[in-house]
Order: sequence, then C-alpha cells, then structure tokens
Amino acid sequence: MASRGMVTRSSVLRRAGVVLMLGIFAVIVGSAQAASSKPYLANVHRTLDTPGSFTLTLTNDPKAQQSLGSANFTAPAGLTLGTVTSISSSGFNVTIAGNVVEFRATSSSTALGKGGVVSADVTATTNALCSTSNSLSATWGVDAKQSNDFSGQPGNGMTLSPSSDLTPLGSFAFAPIETVLPVSGLHVPQILTNAAAPLAVTAYDTCGNLDADYSGGSFAATPANPTRLDGASFTGPSFSGGSATGSVTPVLVEAADRVTITDSVTGISGTSTPTFDVVETICAVPGTVCNWQNKKGTITASSTVPGDTSGTASLGFGFRALTATCGAGSIVGEGVNINPHNYTTPYQVTLTYSKSLTGNGPASAFAFCTSIDNTLNWAPLPACSSTVTVDCIVTQKRVTGGALQFVLVLDPFDPWGGGFG
Repeated sequence: MASRGMVTRSSVLRRAGVVLMLGIFAVIVGSAQAASSKPYLANVHRTLDTPGSFTLTLTNDPKAQQSLGSANFTAPAGLTLGTVTSISSSGFNVTIAGNVVEFRATSSSTALGKGGVVSADVTATTNALCSTSNSLSATWGVDAKQSNDFSGQPGNGMTLSPSSDLTPLGSFAFAPIETVLPVSGLHVPQILTNAAAPLAVTAYDTCGNLDADYSGGSFAATPANPTRLDGASFTGPSFSGGSATGSVTPVLVEAADRVTITDSVTGISGTSTPTFDVVETICAVPGTVCNWQNKKGTITASSTVPGDTSGTASLGFGFRALTATCGAGSIVGEGVNINPHNYTTPYQVTLTYSKSLTGNGPASAFAFCTSIDNTLNWAPLPACSSTVTVDCIVTQKRVTGGALQFVLVLDPFDPWGGGFG
C-alpha cells in the first residue's frame, strides 16, 4: 500500500344491527382491558463487554395493576446455562434449573411494583445446535406470574409486552462501502467527498440468524491513527426487520477508511470490511486519460486507465492539506491521493504543481515523498534507473509557465486503500 504526496516549501344499517355491533365492540374492549391490567416487559441481551454472559431483565409496567413476583426465562436449545453471576436486587433469588433461569421474589413485599426492575447475569455456552447451518432460534422464552412462588395457573399469569426483546444481538455485518460507476457499472471501494455514500448493515442474533427485532446502534468512523474521516457526518442507522440503512458524507480525502456500528447496551460492534477510500474523482473507462485538479487550481494530475480485457480497473484522485516531515526535515505541505483499483501492471502518473505553489527554485531542489501508512511516515521517491524501475520518478522538471512537473511510475498494488504523495 502506498500514498503519494508532494514536498513543498512551504418516512342505512338497521337499528338492530347497530345495537349488535356496539355490543360486540364493548365485549372486545372489556377483554383487552382485563388482559392489560398485568403487563410486563422482559429483555435478554449479552452482558456489556462480556461474551458468554447474558443479562436477563424483568420490568413491571408502570401501568400495571398487579405486582410481579416470579418469572421463568427458558434458554434456547443452542445454549447451555452455567451459573448466576449477579442479581441486581436483594429482594429476588435467581437460580438455574436445567435450561431455565428462575426469578423468585423473596416475599410478596419484595415483588416488583409498578415500574419495578430486576435483572440477573448468567453464564452460558453456545453448543453445536446453535449455528447458521441449521438456523436454530436464539430467542429465549419467558413466563411471569403475580405470585412469588410461580403458582396460581392460569389466572395468576402476567401479560408480556410486545416491546420486549428476547432475541439477543450477536453481531453486525456491513455491506461493502463503495461507488457503483454509472458508465462502467463497476463496484469500486472508493467514495466521493461531500457526497453521501450509503451504509447498509445487518444485525444477527447469537445463533447467527437475522435479528429481525433489533432497532439500536450508532455509526462512527473507526478510531485509528491518524484519525479517519475527520469531519464526516453520519445519518442513521434506521433498522427495519434486522437491516439498517444510513449514510456517511466525508469532507476530506482519506485512505483505508472503515465505519463502525456499536450497540451501546451490549458493547457489540461491527466494522466495515474491506476498507474503502475517499477521493474527489473516480475514473473507470479503460484506455482513457483521467484528469484531476485540486480546488485551488494549483495541482493537476493525469493518468491513463489501463485498457485491460476485464475492464475492472478504476482510478481515484484527491487532495488533502498536510503537515509532516520527509527526509532531513523537509515539510510536506500538499498531498495528493492516488488510488488505483484492480491494476495489474505498473502505471504512470503525471503531477504538475503551479509556480505559485513551488516558487522559482530549480526542479532539483524539490523531493517527491510518499507515505505507505496514510500520512504517518514519509520517504522520498527515488529517480528511476536500471535497478529502480517502479515507485520512482521518471522525470522531474520545470515546464511552460514555471510549473514543477513530476512523472512517476507506480506499483500496480499501490492500493485502493490509498496512497498519498
């Protein structure tokens, strides 16, 4: 991987019928009201930053007219329960019997009143049944009762709220972050500055199945040194049926970037793979000359996109202001990202820096530096010779108008992960 940079100085019924309809409606409402007098919520998720541990939570609805004294959580077939490691309230005992976690209030006075919450952490191991090959469910079962000894069937039962989440999140997966080029139809891992690039991510449960009721998470640039995607803005994620959409809009040219989604409750995160790169221009028509100029008009670049038979090559250019050292204290001030994708042979790039940028000094007074680690470290590019035939300078000279021009021969595997020069 290499980066290229330039060293400078500086969303009409009959009445009887009506009476009958009203009577039926009244019966339905009355039934719903009776069922809703004892609502509760139950949630299961992986314990924060602790793989192999699950947090089970019971919440008595603030509108409930009864207390919640006991509950059983039944683990899915893909899990083998271990031990209870913590209980949030001394008013409850939590034990494991086979594949059931039993919550029991120590007395009727410690049962959960309106809005009351109790949780426990339990260890569990994933057995061979829980795999994507047979798509075994990761969803836990739950049943709760008013009594603190789990008795009184059936009228003692509580009503589970539909907002409960009993399918614990296991992982995230990103779709490739890329640009589909309109002319060639190529999918290239390069996105443009100041343009929203779509983000798509899928949530999976602890058995590797689609977690269709997941709705959380937040996007961020993956931490790195140097900081990636400085100033980029994010929208989303917006989940539906376990899949989320959003976007990232970068403002600077970057190399080897990634985006992360993180669930704040569990600490589970997922990162876009492979990496992608941010550029200002993408060219992908084989055999044509790709031209680019920075916004100030002080730097231009040109290169011919290879006319390979597969037609899968593309090239990106972009500019980023830089402050770094190269060689014996030289200052790197104007960075150009040169970003080939699917190149197979060495290629040439011509870079021209205006006189207003480089002054009047002789061409030999300048060095062209490259970075292979996204601008952390820099080294001068040597002149091409009989022994140095790639990643080198073919010519370095002043041209008409006093501009400084470099013609470079670069490695075809200088990656879409980026190179600055």
